[in-house]
Amino acid sequence: MEKNQFKTKDNLAMHLYSALKRRWILSSFLFILTILMAITLVANIEAIKYITSLLVAKSVVDSTDDPDKLLDILRRQMSEEEWSFIGPYIKNWIANNLDKTKLINDMIHTFFYDYVEFDGQEVVANIFNLKLSLFDLAFFMIGDILVVVAISYMAFVISSHISESYETYLKRELMGRLIDQDIHFFNENKVGQIAGVLVKDVHVISKNIKEGPFIYSLSVSSIVLCAIEMFIINWKLALSVFGLLVICGVLVVIFALSTNIFTKRIEKYSKDIDNKTSEKIYSIRLIKSSGSFDLEKKQYVEDTKKVDKKNKKKSYLSEIPSTIILGGIGSFAMASVIFGVFLFYSNSQTLISIISAFTTGVVVMTLPLLQLRQVIYDVPACKISADNVSFILNKEILINKHEKLLFQEEFKNAEFKNVVFSYPDSEKIIFNNVNLKFEKGKRYAFVGPTGSGKSTVAKLLLRFYDPKAGEIKVNGKHDLKNLNLKSWLNKIGYVDQEPQILSGTIYDNVRYGLENVSEESIVEACKKAKLHNLIESWEDGYDTVLFERGSQLSGGQKQRLVIARLLLKNPEILILDEATSALDNIVESEIQKELEKLMINRTTVSIAHRLSTIKNFDVIYVIQPDVGIVQTGTYDELLKVDGLFKSLYNASLNSK
Repeated sequence: MEKNQFKTKDNLAMHLYSALKRRWILSSFLFILTILMAITLVANIEAIKYITSLLVAKSVVDSTDDPDKLLDILRRQMSEEEWSFIGPYIKNWIANNLDKTKLINDMIHTFFYDYVEFDGQEVVANIFNLKLSLFDLAFFMIGDILVVVAISYMAFVISSHISESYETYLKRELMGRLIDQDIHFFNENKVGQIAGVLVKDVHVISKNIKEGPFIYSLSVSSIVLCAIEMFIINWKLALSVFGLLVICGVLVVIFALSTNIFTKRIEKYSKDIDNKTSEKIYSIRLIKSSGSFDLEKKQYVEDTKKVDKKNKKKSYLSEIPSTIILGGIGSFAMASVIFGVFLFYSNSQTLISIISAFTTGVVVMTLPLLQLRQVIYDVPACKISADNVSFILNKEILINKHEKLLFQEEFKNAEFKNVVFSYPDSEKIIFNNVNLKFEKGKRYAFVGPTGSGKSTVAKLLLRFYDPKAGEIKVNGKHDLKNLNLKSWLNKIGYVDQEPQILSGTIYDNVRYGLENVSEESIVEACKKAKLHNLIESWEDGYDTVLFERGSQLSGGQKQRLVIARLLLKNPEILILDEATSALDNIVESEIQKELEKLMINRTTVSIAHRLSTIKNFDVIYVIQPDVGIVQTGTYDELLKVDGLFKSLYNASLNSK
C-alpha cells in the first residue's frame, strides 16, 4: 500500500450488504415495498390499455348517435335514382328494425376488441368478470397513483432508518478501531485524512445506502415486470424496444466504469491538496512569521486550478451515462411508435392499443432510471469512500489491548529482557538486546542527544509499541503483552513533551480518564501545578472552555495543566517525557518540587532534557545514537568520568 493513501479492494457492495443485513427485517420490508410499487406502476399499463380500448369503442358509439348522419353518408355514396329507390326502405328499416346496441357490439367485437361491450348507456371493459367503465378505470388510476406515493414515502423512511443506523454503526466501529489502533498507524497516515474518513466518507456511504438499494431494486423490478407485461401484450414490439434498452444499458455500464477509473485519479490528487491545506492551516504561524502568505495563496490557486481542469475533463465522461438515460426515455417512447408502425401498419386497431400501452410502459420503466442517474453518477466517489472506510476497519491491530489478565496487584518491578526494537517503518535498530530493570520507589533517567532513542523506553513501557524480540516482564512473572492494557495504564502517570489538551473545560481536561473526582481535588492539583491563579483570573474560572489543542494557552501553561492531571491521578509509576521542557526556570523549579514530592515511594522514569532535574535520581542511563546505552550511574558518578554525559553537562553550562 502506498504510504498515506487508502487503497484496498472495492468495498461498496460489501457496505451495502452489511447495512441491509444489520436491519434485515426493514430491508426485507423495503424490497417488498419496491416490488409492490413496481406492480402498482405496471398496473397502469393495463389500465391505459383498457382505457384506450374503451375510447376507441366510444368513438364507434358516438358515430352511431345520429342516424341522420349515417343516412347522409349512405346517400352520398349513391346516385339520386339509386337513393330514391332504396332510401325509403333503409330509413324505414333503421326507424323500425335497427337494434343499435347489437349493431355497436357487433362492430366492436368484429373490428376491435372482444372484451369491450356496449350496454346501451356506455362502453365497458369486461375484466375478470368485472364490467369497468372509463370513469372506473380513471378512479383506479387515481388510487393507483396515491398508493405509489404512499409506498414511496414508506420506502424512503425505511431507507433513511437503514442508512442512518449504518452511519452511526460505522462511526462507532471506526472510532473504536482508531482508538485501538497502534500508534504507528497515526504516524504513517495523516490526521486530516483519517478525520476525513469519519466525517466525509461515512456520510457519502450513508447517502448511497439511503438511495441505492431502493432505486436499484425499483429499477430492476420495474424493468422486469414491464418487460413481462410488454411481452404479453406483443412479443415482437417488446423485443424491438428491449433490444434498444440493452444497447443503452451496455453503454451506461462502459462509461460508468471509465468514470470510476478517472474519479480515483482525481480523488488521489484532491486528497494531496486537502492534506497540504490541513498542514498550512496548522502551520499558519510559520506562514505569517516568514511572510510567505502571497506564495502560499499563489500555490493554492495553482493547485486548485489543476483539480478544476481534471474535474472538467471528468464531467465530459461522467455525464455520458446520464445523457444516455435521459435520452433513452424519449428514444424508447419513439421506438415503440416507430417499430409499431412497421409491425402493425395493416392492423391499425391493434396499433392504437399497443402503442398507448407501450408508451405508458416505457414511462413506467424509465422513471426509476431517472433516479438511478444520480446514483450512478455518485458511484465512483462512493467506491473511494468505501475503500477508505474499509481500510481502517480491516487494518490489522498488532497490539492487543484487551487481554483478560488484569493487573490489579501492587507494582514491584518491570524488567526489559534482551529487548530488540526498531520502528515499524525503519530498519534502524534502536535497542539491541537491552536489559533494564525498574524497581518500586526508585528513580530512573534517560539522557542523550536528540534522536538517540531515549523516548523509546517510555513508549515501550506505555506499550505504544511491542519489542521486535525479547520481553518486558512485570513483577517478574507477567509478560506485558499478556496484561490488559487499561489495567496496566491505570498504574501509570504520563507527561508527554507535547501536551495533549482537549476541547472542553478545565475540569474536563484535568480529570480526563479518571472517575469520581471532586472539583475540590481538581483545584488542589492545579494549585500544586502553579496553574490556579491563572485560572481564577479568567471570567469563567475552571468552567472556561479551552479551544482546540488549548490554543489560548502558552506552551508552559499547557504543560502545567498536564502535570495537574498527573498530580490528580496519583499513580504508582511516573513516566516523564521532558515534562518541564516548556517551562521557564522559575516555574520549572516550583513544579519540580511538587514532582519531587510525588516521586516519593513511586517508580519514576524520566526522559530528561535538563540535567538539573535528575540530580537526585538513583540510576541515569546515557544513550548514544546508533550505539545504545553507553553509560550508567548516578549523577555524581557520571560527572567524574569523561564521556557523553559529561559532554552533555558541559554543553548545558555553555548554553546558560
